[in-house]
Amino acid sequence: MMARPAPKALASSAFRDDEKVFSYGGYQLLDDIQVPLFGDIHRWPADCIGRPASRKPGEWCFVFPLDDRLINLQLREYCFGLLNPSHPVLRQSLIFLSALPLSVATVRPSMMEIRKIMDWGREQGLPTDLGLWDPEDWHDEIVHKASQVESVKTVAFHVTTIRRLRQLAPVLTGISAFDDPWGDESAASVAAKVYDEDAPSRDTLATPAIPPDTWWPLLRGAWTYIHTFASDIFRWRDHFARQQEAPADQPRSTKARPVRPEETDALLKKWLRTPGNAVPVHEVSYSNVSAGTPMWTALSKMVTGGRTMNIFSDNQSGRPRERRATVQAAIGEGRIATVKATVGRGKGPAGPRYNAPGTSAGVTKEQLDDDVRRWLADPNTVVPVYATDDHGTAGEPIWGVAARMIWGPTPPDVSRQRNAKRFDRRNRTGAARARLVLQAVADGRGIPVDSDVWSGWRAYPLQCPDAAHVQGTDGTSAPWRRQISAIELAFELHMLRAAIYVFVAALTLMRDSEVQEIQRDAVRTYFGSPAVRSRKTKLDPTRPELYWWIIEPVAEALAVLEQLAWHPTHLFAALRPPVGKQTHTEPGISSEAEIDFFINGVNTIAYRHGLSKIPSAHVRSHMFRKTMSQVAGREPDSEIALGLQLKHAARRALANRTTQAYAQMDASWAKEFDTELQQAAARKLVDLLRGRQRGERVAVGPGAARLHAGLDKVIGTINNNPQLRAQIADERVEEALLSDEFPNLHLGTINHCMFDAPQAECQGELPEEQRGLAPLLGACQPARCRNSTITRAHAPYWVAEEADLTAQSTNPRLSPPRREAVFVRLADVQRITRALEEEGRA
Repeated sequence: MMARPAPKALASSAFRDDEKVFSYGGYQLLDDIQVPLFGDIHRWPADCIGRPASRKPGEWCFVFPLDDRLINLQLREYCFGLLNPSHPVLRQSLIFLSALPLSVATVRPSMMEIRKIMDWGREQGLPTDLGLWDPEDWHDEIVHKASQVESVKTVAFHVTTIRRLRQLAPVLTGISAFDDPWGDESAASVAAKVYDEDAPSRDTLATPAIPPDTWWPLLRGAWTYIHTFASDIFRWRDHFARQQEAPADQPRSTKARPVRPEETDALLKKWLRTPGNAVPVHEVSYSNVSAGTPMWTALSKMVTGGRTMNIFSDNQSGRPRERRATVQAAIGEGRIATVKATVGRGKGPAGPRYNAPGTSAGVTKEQLDDDVRRWLADPNTVVPVYATDDHGTAGEPIWGVAARMIWGPTPPDVSRQRNAKRFDRRNRTGAARARLVLQAVADGRGIPVDSDVWSGWRAYPLQCPDAAHVQGTDGTSAPWRRQISAIELAFELHMLRAAIYVFVAALTLMRDSEVQEIQRDAVRTYFGSPAVRSRKTKLDPTRPELYWWIIEPVAEALAVLEQLAWHPTHLFAALRPPVGKQTHTEPGISSEAEIDFFINGVNTIAYRHGLSKIPSAHVRSHMFRKTMSQVAGREPDSEIALGLQLKHAARRALANRTTQAYAQMDASWAKEFDTELQQAAARKLVDLLRGRQRGERVAVGPGAARLHAGLDKVIGTINNNPQLRAQIADERVEEALLSDEFPNLHLGTINHCMFDAPQAECQGELPEEQRGLAPLLGACQPARCRNSTITRAHAPYWVAEEADLTAQSTNPRLSPPRREAVFVRLADVQRITRALEEEGRA
């Protein structure tokens, strides 16, 4: 059969076939990697410009269809134009694109969208020349696209793709120039109208923040794995690695060791020499077997202890015939037992005795049932289940591995299926045991196991007396693991890598591609502070090495990752190096799968180790940048710092509008920070509460009576509740009560405000519709407002202001109105300072 010849390509009138695909974009080509040519009609691999670790090989290669030569040429011209924005042909055609080329990760899906547009046009009977389509045709195409997807962002990308096609139309074969179907309207606005939604503001990001209820337990869980669990995990990894190196005279797994033929012959002779052993023969004739014929399969099981039924079966050697002759000689000596066929299969009290598969000598069914119940009664027991559908049904127990964990390895002279058959659901006892295990899985006690860790030795638990201690919800401390098997260790190693990814991505503000480009020995000192070195791949074809400042915990996380990673250069790679015929050594992981694995792992398994469950939420790597930007955005000069860390290039202070959008607060985080302020205010009041318990006046000012009344109420609550009195040494109890009593307390430098809108003097300075929401600090009148209280901590500021006003009042150069204003203010201040003096004397 002859190979199909490659289709002859059409020639482009704009680009030569011998032009390199990556020529006019400022690319830094890697040595010794071939650069694809425009004339390559099927595949354009982009490895020559460096594939980011976050991209799979298939995502870094253009594949063009061969079924239509014109479409093949048009798509190649489209991609070539976007990848080479400063090509002379484009300039001559008055096509002026940004000098910075689009990424392969953007051009490739854009090319696929063009192919979908062409296919849809053919189905609708529209011209093959897309430039001849009417604006209504483009509108219908967008509506069709919107019917297939649910994201406004996806449709906006589709609109942008069409506009890029319009830009490049002068150099695309068979496509006429056409006007923009939507004029000056933004792609986001066009997409939003299709869904009857409002267009998003340019000053906001579509990227949502991670809710605080998810953010905090996610980070705490990740840090616990890095700081507390990592050393134990590495110690156990080394133990199992040594265990895997079995001695030369010992089998490497628990599979039944092949028995040599001469050993089987010896077993047969030993069995025949044993007094009382008789050869079972058929009692009656049936089918093609006559009465008196030996039951060869039953005899085989009796001789081998149930290991095999085939030692007398014909094969290419003469041994089975010799064994049959030996048995016939014993029959000739009268050593026979005439039995029925059912008895010969081991059924009934008269049947020949041997250890059938799934049983052991001297072990009863009740004992096996107790073994299963005892195993499941241990709270640390988890059931291995299939991780995927490749070798079974995902979530179904791996019965053979579970059997090994319960009963240990099968002896070399016993069928390796013996233990697994104890869960055979075709019989009553096996089905009952299987139901117990399935119920444990349904209760959330299953652990997904990859197919390459099913070897028997991996299922045996190692006791962990030296494991790190964690504090439980009840306040007690206990080891986070009491035992672990190699199967569970594989899960913990994956959890550790996922925890490091989550922690680094969350606290460095790095993009996913930048996190995955981190290599060994990447932590450096940059301008006097610790930083991590990586490569920026987005919007920069030169892929420069840059630095991101980090804190010490992130440096610790990267140090742990260096111990975990096997890859010679990159830190984020597969957990195990390739073996055998596997040759894939490229770095990179799936960030989406990694984040989901960690959250699911905490919620299904790791919460038993003292970690808090993580509320269900959609979490992706780009959301870490948005969330951390909000947290950092509350600090002074944060815009400049965020611009540097986010790598947002701009002329104004190294930050731009995107930086501001990242730091923009959303409702959930605004509430979170308000709660923090409320708790901080409660902590400040603890000292005042202690003074009040001693009978002191702890505040003065118009609102002092309200403050004293609230503190007295909290003291009464504590005194009247025996349980609270027992916990009085715990400041958290007092903080919680104070937070409930003073929910609107605002701390200040010269006073504290117990905001109550109807009594607030500052609200009169606001428009009617803005009143009652929050205090207006700039209009505060602390000496007059009934919400204001002043404590001893505020006294120095009042005394200093009294001295300053007194000095001003004696200035002869003051005008009479100004002097009058000073005296009015001095009277207000002295009202407070005199009250503070009286409090001190009291």
